[in-house]
Amino acid sequence: MSSSTAETTFLLSEWIRRAIDEVDLSNLAAASPDVDHSLQWPENVRKQMALCSEEYLMSVLRVARSLAHGICEAEDIIALQGDHANSNHDYDEVSPSLPAPGTNWSDQVQVHLSSDRAEFDGSSKIIRADFLNISGNVTGSKGQSEDGMRRIYSLGIVLYELLSGGERPPEIEQHTGGGASKDGTQELSQEEESSQELSQEIISENLDFLHLDDVDESHNIVDVAAERSIFYDFIPDEFNLSSDDNSENPRKRQTQSCDYKVCDVSLEPLRAKCLPVSLCDLVANMIDCADGNPSGEDSYHKMSEVRDDLQLMLDKPAIYLYDQDMGKLSITGLQFGGTVFGRSAELSTVKDAYRRSMSGGSEIVTISGTSGFGKSLVGYEFGKHVLAAGGIMLSGKFDQLQQGTPFSAFASAFNDYCGILLDDNGPSSISGVLASKLRSSLGRDVLHLTKLIPNLASILGPETSPINFNEDCDNAQKRLQYLLCQFVDVISSTFSAPVTLFLDDLQWADAASIEAVNHLLIAASISSHDKRFFFLGCCREGEIKEGHPVWKLLRSVEKSSVVCTNIKLDLMNEHTINTMVSETLCLLPRLTRSLSSIIYHKTRGNPLFISRLMLSLSKEGLLRPSLIRRRWEWEIEKIECREMPDDVAMFLNDLIRELSEDVQSSLCILSCFGASAGISFINTLERALQKNICVNLDVAVTKGLLDIVNGQYRFSHDRIQEATYNMMEDGVRRLLHFTYGLSLASLSIAEGSANILFIAVNQLNLGGPATVEDPSQSHTVAALNLKAGKKAMEMSDFKAASSYLRHGISFLLEHHWKDNYDLSLELFELSAKCALTNGDHNRVKLLVEEVSNNAQSFEDKLEIMYTCTRSLLTASHVGEALTKGLFVLKELGIVLSGDLEALLMETKSMLAEYTDEQLLSLPVMTDRTQLMTMKFLSRTQTCLFQINPKSQPKAFLQMVQYSLRHGMNDLSPLGFVLYGSFLACRGDILTGYRYVKTAIKLAEKLSARSCMGGVLLVGSQVMGYVEPLQSVIDVIGRCHEYGLLEGGISDAMLSLSMIVICKFWSGAHLSLVKNTGDDTLRLMSSHSTPVWIIHTLPIYRTVLAMIGNVEDVPIILGSRSDTESEFERKMSETNLHLLKVVHFNKMYVGFMFRKYNEVKQLAVAYDAIQQLPFSSILISHSMHVFYGGLINFWIARTTMEVTWFDRGEKAIQKMRSYAQCSLWNFENKLFLLQAEQCFYLEDFDSAKRFYDAAILSAKEHKFLHEEALACELAGHFMLESGEGEDEGNSSLPYFLLAEKKYREWGAHAKGESVKSFIITQFGDLETTLESKICRTTPIEPDPRKRRAC
Repeated sequence: MSSSTAETTFLLSEWIRRAIDEVDLSNLAAASPDVDHSLQWPENVRKQMALCSEEYLMSVLRVARSLAHGICEAEDIIALQGDHANSNHDYDEVSPSLPAPGTNWSDQVQVHLSSDRAEFDGSSKIIRADFLNISGNVTGSKGQSEDGMRRIYSLGIVLYELLSGGERPPEIEQHTGGGASKDGTQELSQEEESSQELSQEIISENLDFLHLDDVDESHNIVDVAAERSIFYDFIPDEFNLSSDDNSENPRKRQTQSCDYKVCDVSLEPLRAKCLPVSLCDLVANMIDCADGNPSGEDSYHKMSEVRDDLQLMLDKPAIYLYDQDMGKLSITGLQFGGTVFGRSAELSTVKDAYRRSMSGGSEIVTISGTSGFGKSLVGYEFGKHVLAAGGIMLSGKFDQLQQGTPFSAFASAFNDYCGILLDDNGPSSISGVLASKLRSSLGRDVLHLTKLIPNLASILGPETSPINFNEDCDNAQKRLQYLLCQFVDVISSTFSAPVTLFLDDLQWADAASIEAVNHLLIAASISSHDKRFFFLGCCREGEIKEGHPVWKLLRSVEKSSVVCTNIKLDLMNEHTINTMVSETLCLLPRLTRSLSSIIYHKTRGNPLFISRLMLSLSKEGLLRPSLIRRRWEWEIEKIECREMPDDVAMFLNDLIRELSEDVQSSLCILSCFGASAGISFINTLERALQKNICVNLDVAVTKGLLDIVNGQYRFSHDRIQEATYNMMEDGVRRLLHFTYGLSLASLSIAEGSANILFIAVNQLNLGGPATVEDPSQSHTVAALNLKAGKKAMEMSDFKAASSYLRHGISFLLEHHWKDNYDLSLELFELSAKCALTNGDHNRVKLLVEEVSNNAQSFEDKLEIMYTCTRSLLTASHVGEALTKGLFVLKELGIVLSGDLEALLMETKSMLAEYTDEQLLSLPVMTDRTQLMTMKFLSRTQTCLFQINPKSQPKAFLQMVQYSLRHGMNDLSPLGFVLYGSFLACRGDILTGYRYVKTAIKLAEKLSARSCMGGVLLVGSQVMGYVEPLQSVIDVIGRCHEYGLLEGGISDAMLSLSMIVICKFWSGAHLSLVKNTGDDTLRLMSSHSTPVWIIHTLPIYRTVLAMIGNVEDVPIILGSRSDTESEFERKMSETNLHLLKVVHFNKMYVGFMFRKYNEVKQLAVAYDAIQQLPFSSILISHSMHVFYGGLINFWIARTTMEVTWFDRGEKAIQKMRSYAQCSLWNFENKLFLLQAEQCFYLEDFDSAKRFYDAAILSAKEHKFLHEEALACELAGHFMLESGEGEDEGNSSLPYFLLAEKKYREWGAHAKGESVKSFIITQFGDLETTLESKICRTTPIEPDPRKRRAC
């Protein structure tokens, strides 16, 4: 208790009076039209209002609960002492006193209050209530039981007085006129009373100095009774109130329990005060214990039951204290709320996982259990928690009969959320802010999401530049997943809140939705930004088998850093069921225990069964509201005898069959469309079927079988929908599905509704070809499936699209190629494209064969043959793909077997006729066959790059020529950028750079986004030879974004690898490079691209080597990324390019740490690897030339072998040509190579000038790492050549500056290496500083030396 808080103590009667006076009735007065102020009410009216107020009732409950709790504690201790006595164990605790049953307790109760002031006011709080001068006797077990119930009676009388405002029951007042008191003790004579009053005065005078009504200085509570007992020893016996001649202990009052007398008490005066029925019943149940035995069915047996009931009324007054509207309940019947019973532990587990995910990253929780166990309720209850905490909650529910709908529940969750945002449509509305941020972040690509999320189109507003949804996207689903991740990020950042996605009934989830969830989870977990995403899913136990999309999701997250928690729900136990029944009926658990026990044994604890049984009992009148008793009552014997089916499904069937045939028919119609359907859709269905459905469904709502939620008819539980659906025979169901589908199809065409189209086609497909009666229907249904398939492809759900197209093909008749050629061709072409996207290469092969055998022309085969080529390439059958491509090109009149040099000269000659502006102004190619020719040329050049790199230029040179002859298309920029890179690789860098810039401009003009990633990827490598290397990083970053936006995952991952390489060689701080590498490797792992992981690991390990002692590295390909795996070694053996990269990086690290022998062996092996015939230039090629040249000169000086020197000179020639294109990138490198050359030739003066020039150039052009390297090599030159000895160890400043620059770069391991070399070479640094003045001034090479170079 704080120092400013005081405690005051009042006798019960005084506390009642003051508590009533302090009740604030201003709210009630404000609601009264007749009286202006509560003070104007008559005293009796005001008292009555105060007695019924929440403030007073809650105070009364606290006092009564405190008294009951004190008695319970004392009874427990006494019982424990008895146990110890029976077992002959010592028990040291002092025996507590209990108030004797039947005594006039009210006069002995005192209430302790805490308040900021030592007086009673509105801020006073009840600390506890107890008894003054408690005295009693301890009896045997039977006597204890009887006395315990009599104490319940006595406390009931106290509670009666509390609730009545200090009035005692009239019956008790009548029994206090004389003779024996109601507690069985002899009443005092008048003389004895006078004597006792005198004794009280004397005692009070002697105890005045104690200030018993105050608190001590330390604010500890003063026990008045205890303080008085201290002084009983000093008071003469004649004044001692406790003396009794018949007692061995004159200070202990005896109770004559054998003469215990009570009287019956009527509760009507209490009920007349309009107090809550539950309180009046509680008092009645307590008074029923008057004679030591419970006389009523609901009577209390133990004081602990009283205490627990009082506590429940305090904790949940809305349920257990206040009256229900029994009149309303007699009309509506039993009602169930959304309370979750018996799942608090599981709900806490979900909340804990959510809290963890809020610290960053992502987490997944799945809840499984048998149908009806309350999985959905836990999810919805958790949703309330998320919203209350300020989070964003997206919810969706999968449906068994809507699995064909693209993204079904997943799209619904996002669409519903956008619908909520649309409700705020002010000028600065939330939706307006979101639209602005989405356009800023995603540009026009956000429109791809509008097909999936229709409400997003309304948020974004009218679009002036429509997007082409039919463009050839390598992997549109990957693009969509990337866009969804960006969408979630924008939502989260816009509202500064975490995003939670809850999807119910995952056992019916479609693969596309689960893949999107997987991508969202992994993207959040691997991001270095604060992306907070949480996923909760519910599924039926045992229905997620191996191979199911959710099974794959769980396996996938196990391999990532996403934390996964699985929760299993079990049947409810009897205690939980009693809590459920108790709170549903608003009756104390003690009163419902017998009913709950019967329900438990009949339902075996199935929550759905329990709720349905109780509703059934309510309808049958076995469980009913009583207007007389103003509470629920039941016929326990009839309920116990009621026969029940063994399964909840049978029980639900019985309930449904009790309905009228019209209502059953309407329920069956609704069940054919799943667990729910919008009211607007039902209205549409009524028009299509010309049936009155809504009226019948409303009847089902009143019966509790349906709910109306957010404008939808929804089955109260999935099992009800399943029971209704399964009441129909399979053949009948199929026929109904087909009939509903045909009726809706005509409406979908008339109204142009994609949603109705999907529903109609799903219904037709559920009916199946066997339900077709008229051959014309087959063509109609196949065409509708084609239309739905196209819509699904626009939404990037290729699995749903594939399903529609498969069904469309199944509806085709035997001679469909003859009778419905165009429809058949398009169905097969699109089906093959979907199969390719879904990775079903065997199906692609079958479809290709079918079209090849039935197509009427070669041109009609082009589309599916192109899909076949892509399938072969994707499946790594590159040779077959190349053969197929060359065959098609030959049929189209293009042969790639000619002379490369002749083809190159011809191309140069054709381009010489065009300026850059004229190239950009060429017409656009529109002919379908010509467009297909360009596609085949593009795929063929990809195949040649992998199989025969020398011939690759023939394909892209043909692309350039074909574009010049027939016009530009989306693939023309790719041909031009490859041509530019080819020229640069052959040494004509500036001309190549010109065509790279032209290709980028052409792609932008044509909006050729499908190839923009590839154009930037190839072009950036040429730009790195002309533009500052540091600026090229942003270009490669754009390539990564385009790759993700267009589904080009391979290009996107390759660009990430190049970003890491470019950052390293541009001299970015190594901690930044390492973080980029971490994110890159994790992202590559999440996209399952091991090839690019293997190509990234060599440079990543080089970064780690330069930093040194790095423990925090990602686990990739099953092992730490700083350790070479067996898989990598095998890949290197078969991939010469990768082998060369691995050798170079190892050679670089050895060179940087001056490991000569190791470097020489690696250099020999590096040169022995066959030179690859590159047709494109890479930035890393220049680094191979530069560091290879430095290493060659180092080995040449050591071995004095001319071969190594010659290789070094070739490196200088290469670097000189590079420097002519970009002094920024290559001047310092050329100077350093020339310095090493002069060092070898012992031209020391020139060498020193070149070293200093290299240092200055590297510093000026922001290559920190190469500035450090130039300083170090200059130091070695000065040390080994002996130059500057007269000036006194002039090599030392170079080494010191090198160490400083390496550390600034973040290369701490390398810095330590240089430091160790300095100490080894020059001794203790402090001593050297004192003796070598040159150490204190860093070197500053003369800029004139650079100009001279």
